[in-house]
Amino acid sequence: MSLLSSTYIKELPKRFLVSIWFGILSFLFFYLLPLFILDHILLSLSPALWGSVAISLTLFGAIGMHPRMDMDHLLIHSFTCMVLFGILFGLYTIMLVTLNRFSICSQAALAEFFLYFLLATALIVYSLCDLIHRTINRLFFYNLPDCRTLLCDLGGRIASSLYLPDLVEVLISELPERLRITRVGLMIMEEKRSRLYPENLRFGSHLWSESQLIDLLRAGKHFFFCKPVPNSPDLSSELLEIQKAGFSLVYGLQGGSKFGGMLLLGPRKDGCRYSNRDIQIFSILANHVTIAVENALHYETLSESKNQLQRLNNKLLQAEKLAALGEMTAILAHELRNPLGIIRSSAQFLVTGERKPEMQEELLHYIVDEVDSLNLVINNLLGLARHKPPRFRKVDLKKELVDFVSKWKHSDDHNRKVEIDVSFPEHLPVLYADFKQLRQVLLNCISNSEEAMSDGGRIIISVRELENERIEILLTDTGPGLADEDLKLVFKKFFTTKKKGVGLGLPVCRQIVRTHNGSISLINEKEGGASIIIHLPLRPLVNIGANKRVPQVSVSTRLEEK
Repeated sequence: MSLLSSTYIKELPKRFLVSIWFGILSFLFFYLLPLFILDHILLSLSPALWGSVAISLTLFGAIGMHPRMDMDHLLIHSFTCMVLFGILFGLYTIMLVTLNRFSICSQAALAEFFLYFLLATALIVYSLCDLIHRTINRLFFYNLPDCRTLLCDLGGRIASSLYLPDLVEVLISELPERLRITRVGLMIMEEKRSRLYPENLRFGSHLWSESQLIDLLRAGKHFFFCKPVPNSPDLSSELLEIQKAGFSLVYGLQGGSKFGGMLLLGPRKDGCRYSNRDIQIFSILANHVTIAVENALHYETLSESKNQLQRLNNKLLQAEKLAALGEMTAILAHELRNPLGIIRSSAQFLVTGERKPEMQEELLHYIVDEVDSLNLVINNLLGLARHKPPRFRKVDLKKELVDFVSKWKHSDDHNRKVEIDVSFPEHLPVLYADFKQLRQVLLNCISNSEEAMSDGGRIIISVRELENERIEILLTDTGPGLADEDLKLVFKKFFTTKKKGVGLGLPVCRQIVRTHNGSISLINEKEGGASIIIHLPLRPLVNIGANKRVPQVSVSTRLEEK
């Protein structure tokens, strides 16, 4: 009751001002204006004064009976109408005096002039009224919020806040200042649990999910004032608890799928009661808050789901790593045990007694071969684990391929029964690549093809330009090809069809090609044999330094200049 009485006392001066102002306006229209415009009075002075006093007292009582009446906007609109009428009356008087001074106007001419004046007034009255309204607001009612700007600005800010802490920050920190109220609170309902913001806000001594207030808001009641409700002690008790926490108005956040919670609004900073206009503004904002809270909760749920999926994915990756480590350990144990066994038995055989020189040389060759096999396994593992980023340079692909094939033909590892042909188009564009790494890819592919054609065959290497600044290197052999089920596994780590092999050659090749932003694939030809297809961009991008992606043209140019 003390809060209501203090609010009533603060509103008394404004009620007196509005009542007296409208009494003055009544006297002006009943007595003064007819006297000046029509040159005779509608009412005599005494009835006009008593009528104005009666209107003032009636309005004073009406405001008391309807406390939500917006007195500020009554004053604003009455001031606007009075100033507008004064301006139009002044303009009409000045123009009429000017016409009478410089010409003799008949009654018909004056009537025609008045008609034109009314038409001109109709064209400008809306713009003039809006200008006067804004000017009065700026000069005398600057403390009143601009509803249109406020709704557009705050509605956009609230609706765009997907992250719940950002939304709470806008509501609790910015909304009270813009609405000129003392404070704002938010309650979010989550089944039987509720969250209060700001976080230090506490009120109520029971579960709000079971309260009568929540049931009424959930049933469709839009808002409640924090004051006792007749014939409802439980609801009155809940509203008074919220009032003790510093709030005067409660809005329900009724979402599309479920009840979202409550928006709590504190008293006005000027101490006056909320007007009907305030209630309408708050209702629109409450709708925005409802949608924003619902979106924020969905976003929060999605974020939590994403985090859970990320944790599951990390566990899955860790399990895959452990599985790959176990597989690699088993393969390494197999690949290393055989060479080490041969080396140990050969060394023991040499140590146990004197052997013929031919026998010693043969055993030493065994040891060297098995050491080379061990070295190959280790190099493949290191190549997969410590792959260096490519250093891109301009590459004359025709020259480099011819030199590479020529050196391979003269190497001891080349199978003399296999022919190697290279074909090029008349013109090849400039390629930016690390040919040292590409040479490793080609070496592995040719070596695999020659091993598959131990009895002889033919390898054809062809190059052609593709669309979108890409180039294709095609390596085709006349071997037996691969089984269909093996084609899907050839680039998998540790998969091999060789008797001696770790299964890391083609995975390393794919890793090199991918760092060139290219692709590599293996297919069986219909006529027999297999083909390895390598697609490379002419000007690739690569990660350099701190994960920065830059065009390699500039990098290559700088390297060439050095």
